[in-house]
Amino acid sequence: MTSTAKRVPGTMSDSDALLWTIGRDPVLRCTVVAVLVLDRPPRWDALADRLDAVTRAVPRLRSTVAPAPLGWGRPHWVEDDAFDLGMHLQRMGAAAPATLRSVLDVAQVRATTAFDPELPLWEAVLIEGLEDGKAALVVKLHHAVADGVGGLDVVQRLLDRSRTRPEHASPPAAAGGPPAPSRRPGAWAAHAGRRLVGTVAGGVRDPFGQLARTRAGASSVGRLLAPAGRPLSPVLTGRSIGRRLAVLDVAPGALRAAATGTQHTLNDVFVTAVLGGLGLYHEKHGRPVPQLRVLMPISVRAGDAAAGGNHFVPARFVLPVTAAPAERLSQVGAVTASWKHAPGLGMSDVLATALDHLPPPLVSALWGSMLKGDDFVVTNVPGPPWPTYLAGALVERLYGFAPPSGAALNVSLITWGGIDCVGVNVDTAAVRDVDVLVDCLSEGFDEVVALAPAGGSAGP
Repeated sequence: MTSTAKRVPGTMSDSDALLWTIGRDPVLRCTVVAVLVLDRPPRWDALADRLDAVTRAVPRLRSTVAPAPLGWGRPHWVEDDAFDLGMHLQRMGAAAPATLRSVLDVAQVRATTAFDPELPLWEAVLIEGLEDGKAALVVKLHHAVADGVGGLDVVQRLLDRSRTRPEHASPPAAAGGPPAPSRRPGAWAAHAGRRLVGTVAGGVRDPFGQLARTRAGASSVGRLLAPAGRPLSPVLTGRSIGRRLAVLDVAPGALRAAATGTQHTLNDVFVTAVLGGLGLYHEKHGRPVPQLRVLMPISVRAGDAAAGGNHFVPARFVLPVTAAPAERLSQVGAVTASWKHAPGLGMSDVLATALDHLPPPLVSALWGSMLKGDDFVVTNVPGPPWPTYLAGALVERLYGFAPPSGAALNVSLITWGGIDCVGVNVDTAAVRDVDVLVDCLSEGFDEVVALAPAGGSAGP
């Protein structure tokens, strides 16, 4: 970090700090990767200019992380006065066979490598020379910078609604100045936070049990934080820093049609499809499993929240695998609905505040005990329904690859321009036959899509 760097006050929230801290464990490394598939190479100078403007509008993209004194408490975002866009934006030619697989090979290397702590926590590489004249932009971002919704908002600030006219796909933020601090719970939550800090400080031997015994939201907090000794899967057991990325495309509107036709949410349909695919995968290995444990981020982001930052709760469920698709969908819907008004959702920042007062190695160990027993993670982020362009190039697809977060894999759905883009981020110690897994997941999506009534539509 340069001696000329200066502090950007109050910009790392408790949730952001928690995601930074747990990354001390390489298995829990919080790296998010996005791949934008473009119909042609974008104009290089225009791409650089747009990225430069976005980093000025979202100052944490020009900031490094400074640890708190003695390494305890919240780190700080520190503005890098020596920021050099050229250290973050690169371009390269596609390796043979110049297909999307070539792009994913580049992206998965970035998903496995740590960030340079002396630089702002993002990078991008433009890959040109793909088959049919296409190109791709691979973006790597630390989860402490933004969650899925916030990260997609940052990406949309790069985009236009027209190929030829620079008209932003989403309104740009005001340039300059620090990002607005994260929204805080009300007075009751602040009081609960002080109580939780005291409880944790006095009960380091069993912090999750102590937190679960607090009066506010005890049941949902207990479900949220209960350690999981081991995965429920007898197959997806290994954990490592190795990553393999893959993608799935679902027929446009098919998932929405299944959701509308069965009177369920798109997210319920998505989760049911992933469960079905994982069930098939276990059957192929001769180890059928009745249920699996899933980690699912639930967004609590307010409409006026600043770009970037983290506003979600990592809810955890045990869900059925072996039921028929329609029955499985109903069970998934019932379980996920039970979380919509759970008190634990309102205490997400409070819990993060409490854990910030523990030594960072202990925080990593505690979250590791909670997360490494999860079988898989699902992430669902809606994108714009209209066509978008990046410096003159049409964005045909946008795939997100969120981190497995200690689980065997993460399956992410981004609905982009009406197309359902599914990204699969696999821990290679848990899944050694990724192609088989992807084929099973594809069958799982086919099962659920088939639930849509014949002749049904996707709705508005």
